[in-house]
Amino acid sequence: MHYYSFNIGDYASHTRHLTAIEDLAYRRLLDLYYLHEQPLNESSTTVARLINMRDYVQEVQAVLEEFFELVDGQGWINGRADEEIAKYHSKLESASRAGRASAERRANASSTTVQPNKKQ
Repeated sequence: MHYYSFNIGDYASHTRHLTAIEDLAYRRLLDLYYLHEQPLNESSTTVARLINMRDYVQEVQAVLEEFFELVDGQGWINGRADEEIAKYHSKLESASRAGRASAERRANASSTTVQPNKKQ
């Protein structure tokens, strides 16, 4: 996903208590999560490196523990992001089906049977 809806009020109400570094880490974690549409690596050191916050592993770990859930064998998941990703894929599939149906209708409408004329 290269785009996701961002509700400023929702975000602010849930993150007002974060330090500036934790807030930056959370935004970058969300961006990484949405971009790759998969759980984040189980290692907070690796995740901190991926979001270019190597010097703030503790802050990244704190944000992961608060806003993500560690699932053994999968990594850090975010339920809200997973819901948004599922909605995105549902809309994408729906639009794709509608596009195929529209193309099929246009193709069927333009293929009319030709009536022979008197010379045939």
